[in-house]
Amino acid sequence: MHKRLGDFIQSKYFKSISQLTTGSFIAQIITLIVAPISTRLYTAEQLGVYTLILTLLTIFGPVICGKYDLAIVSAKDDKEVMELIWSSTIFSVLFLFFISIFYRFYLTSYPEIIDEVGNFAYIVIFMLFIRAFTNILTSYNNRYKEYKTISSVYVVRSLVQNIGLVLFGFLKFGAIGLLFSQLIGSLFGLRKQSKHLYKNILGLKFVRIQGIKNVVKKYRKQPIYSMPAHFLSSTSYSILNLFISSLFGLSTFGYYSMSYRILGLPLSLVSMNVSKVFFQKATEEKSKYGNYYKAFKQITLLLLSVSIPMVIILISFGPYVFELFFGEGWYIAGVYVQILAPMYGIRLIVSALTPALIVSGKQRLELIIQSCFLSCSVLAYLICKLFTLDMSAFLSIISISYSLIYIVYLIIIYKLSLAKN
Repeated sequence: MHKRLGDFIQSKYFKSISQLTTGSFIAQIITLIVAPISTRLYTAEQLGVYTLILTLLTIFGPVICGKYDLAIVSAKDDKEVMELIWSSTIFSVLFLFFISIFYRFYLTSYPEIIDEVGNFAYIVIFMLFIRAFTNILTSYNNRYKEYKTISSVYVVRSLVQNIGLVLFGFLKFGAIGLLFSQLIGSLFGLRKQSKHLYKNILGLKFVRIQGIKNVVKKYRKQPIYSMPAHFLSSTSYSILNLFISSLFGLSTFGYYSMSYRILGLPLSLVSMNVSKVFFQKATEEKSKYGNYYKAFKQITLLLLSVSIPMVIILISFGPYVFELFFGEGWYIAGVYVQILAPMYGIRLIVSALTPALIVSGKQRLELIIQSCFLSCSVLAYLICKLFTLDMSAFLSIISISYSLIYIVYLIIIYKLSLAKN
């Protein structure tokens, strides 16, 4: 095992992951430095309102392009890439129209959002529009292995967003300041990401309607299976925001939102970046050898070496670190982290490997698995509401049920990685 891991560390594969994770690491360090400042500049309720608004971005952001953007990575040639860029853009504009209608009704269910930020709540619609282009450009960069570009953009966006967060906090802008810091940060880096694409901009001008129709048909599994599956994946976590705020109030949700944010850092730092490289590598191996077991094995070993120490540290010291780091009263957020840590440890590994279902053409299977997560979250909500259980019980049900699903998910991916064409 040590020899295999050592060989992996010396590979170009690991170098690609290192380039991506270096930028993410710096970005997350910036976020960690600013986090204890934010808990002293903003109330738990303001952080809760901000998180409720961003729930729309969390749910729809990854699927705003119908997952056609992901197909850019494995497109057969440059012509098809340009057709997919157009397909992704058109889909996102149409989808955004329907999301805007949904969001209007969503706000009527949460009057506390309008009370806190007014019509500034609609800023998130513009953020989704920006996210569509970010998704397209990231896939384009990934196709050409421009990992340094992706990495540097992570840092710039995090730096700008956190500077804005502190500045608006001192100016007492409240949740509105949090929204503006997120918006301004998302704009930075777009020019750098589009530099390569701009050199080939003529390719976009020569795309024909028939070509767009062809790729829409060819990659129809993306919006039919991958998009709903990713939507359910995002919803299975984001819907917890709605359930917790409904069951336990905005203040409790504010504390949970910080624990959720901290637990999400390793996913942003490691899992999301490793996933990009795994997708590219697994696609190559599948084409060349008929399976991608080697890529699966290398990634699993790497992530196990990260996941196990992380879970041990969070369970052992979570509440004490939160109280010390974020200030008086934030101990309870550390307790929430203790409960959720085992599940997040498993999630760290499995989330990086989920592109395997696309590589194997099993998007329908992903949809079924993600439906299980959403079903468990709804069941946990109903149980807690019926028996008047507390927050710890709710999170325990979520942690145990989600962990079991992730284990089954990992076994399925392992079997798929062995399968020959």
